Amino acid sequence: MFLRFFKTAIFLSLFFISALFATAGGLEELKLKKRIGLGVVAGGPFSVLGLEIDINVTEEISVSGGLGTGLDYSTFTIKGKYFLLGEKFSPYIGAGLARWWTDGTSETNIGPSILKNKFLSDSNYINGFNIWLLYPALGVQYIHPSGVSFYAEIQALFKLPTFANGTYAGLGALVYL
Repeated sequence: MFLRFFKTAIFLSLFFISALFATAGGLEELKLKKRIGLGVVAGGPFSVLGLEIDINVTEEISVSGGLGTGLDYSTFTIKGKYFLLGEKFSPYIGAGLARWWTDGTSETNIGPSILKNKFLSDSNYINGFNIWLLYPALGVQYIHPSGVSFYAEIQALFKLPTFANGTYAGLGALVYL
């Protein structure tokens, strides 16, 4: 419990420090020139691993979506992000919708633990499950002038309609074309 709090505190500190030093630089031009990013994501609303497409609508706003896997189930997510532009690092806030589902699995130790402990009440997954999640997100993105990008993000996942919740985090790498 303390370790999770410590990691969250460090992440939020880095987020706000990068926001203080964010200055609009060459990213505005880069984001308007390279609008579409394709990449991979580990964790977050994709659960374990996913493929993502990100579209820069403006230099400060992007929308993304993708498909992923929790190994024994499938995931889908869409989200929007608002960036505080910096020279290479841009902190952002975001919001999204995700779906985690399966038609059934014989696995008894399904992960991640947030799914098993917070969102599923039944330990028998043979009949499957269908979970819809809403989430706000805080993140920071690094973009190289070549279009290669890395980001780290923390989310508060809320199950619909019960609003059972938990925090989760993800890392991603994108290449903007």
